[in-house]
Amino acid sequence: MEWLRKFLNGRYFRLDELSIALLSVMVILSISGLIAGIPILYYLADIVFLVYIFRNYSRNIERRIAENAKFMELFGPFFRKAAEPFNNIFNRVRDRKTHIYLKCPSCRQTLRLPKGKGKLKATCPKCKTEFYKTT
Repeated sequence: MEWLRKFLNGRYFRLDELSIALLSVMVILSISGLIAGIPILYYLADIVFLVYIFRNYSRNIERRIAENAKFMELFGPFFRKAAEPFNNIFNRVRDRKTHIYLKCPSCRQTLRLPKGKGKLKATCPKCKTEFYKTT
């Protein structure tokens, strides 16, 4: 086991945005190859997976960080937009004991109110509609 510890010491092993993108492309190519029956898609998925493995086992951490920074410079806005629905879910799960989420009756904007405060007057920040809600 000591040889394995020495081998893995100093490796990159980070699940950054570029790694997530590589794994996503690999899965999409594999599933597309399975559905369409095109073997070249499997080979492309294998190549993408090998790039992912190379990045994870690399000792040149500065270069891998620079690659991820360049990737985020090009595709960062897309990643942030794609992650928004998941961020909302994570926030709701995190806040489930202290807050409730509800929709504005007029514009359907999501509002967050504290739990256990009784009857609250909520004002929508988007349309300024005021309504009462018991929390």
